[in-house]
Amino acid sequence: MYRLLHSEFLKIKWLVIVIMLILEGIVTWVLAAGNAKSLSYYFPYHWTTLYFQAVSFHGLFFLPLFTGIFATFLCFYEHKNGAWKQLLTSPYPRWKILLSKFLTLVILIALMQLLFLTEYLISGNLIHIGGIISWKPIIRGIVGGWLACFPLAMLQIWLATRFQSFGGALLLCIFSVIPNIVLTGLPASLGAWFPFTSPYYAMFPQGLNLSPQVEVISFIFIVVFTFIVYLILSMRSFVRKDWL
Repeated sequence: MYRLLHSEFLKIKWLVIVIMLILEGIVTWVLAAGNAKSLSYYFPYHWTTLYFQAVSFHGLFFLPLFTGIFATFLCFYEHKNGAWKQLLTSPYPRWKILLSKFLTLVILIALMQLLFLTEYLISGNLIHIGGIISWKPIIRGIVGGWLACFPLAMLQIWLATRFQSFGGALLLCIFSVIPNIVLTGLPASLGAWFPFTSPYYAMFPQGLNLSPQVEVISFIFIVVFTFIVYLILSMRSFVRKDWL
């Protein structure tokens, strides 16, 4: 498995990934900082306000969108010149090949979440935000958002192995996050069945007027259940598919 993971990391277009993450960070934190200032009459101008304003962009749109884009990048090389055939003739079982791509994707998402936390601290200090950081909900939200991406990551890896067109896969990612605007207004017991919404539910702090309705036990059940379903379906599809 280590060799497969190492191979996946060598194939990643790191320059493109880094540029995308930097641009996402700039857009997210400029918008979040602007909203925190402009809405200071309604919300206290402190770290929690800055955080949930950022989650309104990062967790609602960019995190699920980039999960799909990263998955597409991880399968882009194999779709070129029939490279799937070459990869599947290696001595590794097919399920390990698919699992290595999934693990690479969740590592990339973890890096994205760590970058989100770093940018949170930098932007807050740059705009001289007030108050004290409530570390517990922040860390819980960042880690929870990462874990909540697991079903979506598995689904996106599965879809990325099926889509040979990069443009088609990208359009699917973009159109899939649009319903989040409506679905995240529903309780998590309903909205979380659509995997693109789960990161937002997990990251948004509870106890605020704008907080989505999240019942922790049912939300965890939905995330675990959907992950298992997508894992089984993707493994069966990938192993049985005729790539010749």
